[in-house]
Amino acid sequence: KDYVTMELTKSEQIRAGLRKSFQSGTSAKASTVRYGYKVSRAGELVIDPAEADTVFFIFQHFMNGYSLGKISDALAHMDIVSPSGRATWSRETISKLLANEKYIGDVVLGKANVIDGVQVKSHDASKQVLMRAHHPAIISHELFNAVQQEKRKRARSRVACK
Repeated sequence: KDYVTMELTKSEQIRAGLRKSFQSGTSAKASTVRYGYKVSRAGELVIDPAEADTVFFIFQHFMNGYSLGKISDALAHMDIVSPSGRATWSRETISKLLANEKYIGDVVLGKANVIDGVQVKSHDASKQVLMRAHHPAIISHELFNAVQQEKRKRARSRVACK
């Protein structure tokens, strides 16, 4: 008998293992800490009240018409350091925070792939796993969805102005 052995590279084995843990809902990636949360002794995401107030402030002010730069200035004025410990928040950090579904209690696994050592955003929804109500929410679904709509609207108006 001829057996065809399929050798997987180490990175292919890791990717396959991650995909399996995503689909089974056992991935530790689901509990990756984000600003606004900390990890309990049991390994679960719990709300960090001070940081959660800042997250809510950012969402609320964005909906009230503040630009990312104005939000950054306001946070600096209040002496609230960025997640990386910097005195000022970058516009990119604020933008990513506003787009992160973790703040409504959900987790999407498989949003990025690593290609040649570089993390690349994945647009293949079939390889992503959504875990709803995985942890306590800081932001309501209504506020989160309104912010996503406002972000798209502002992006369109920037393109139209060029």
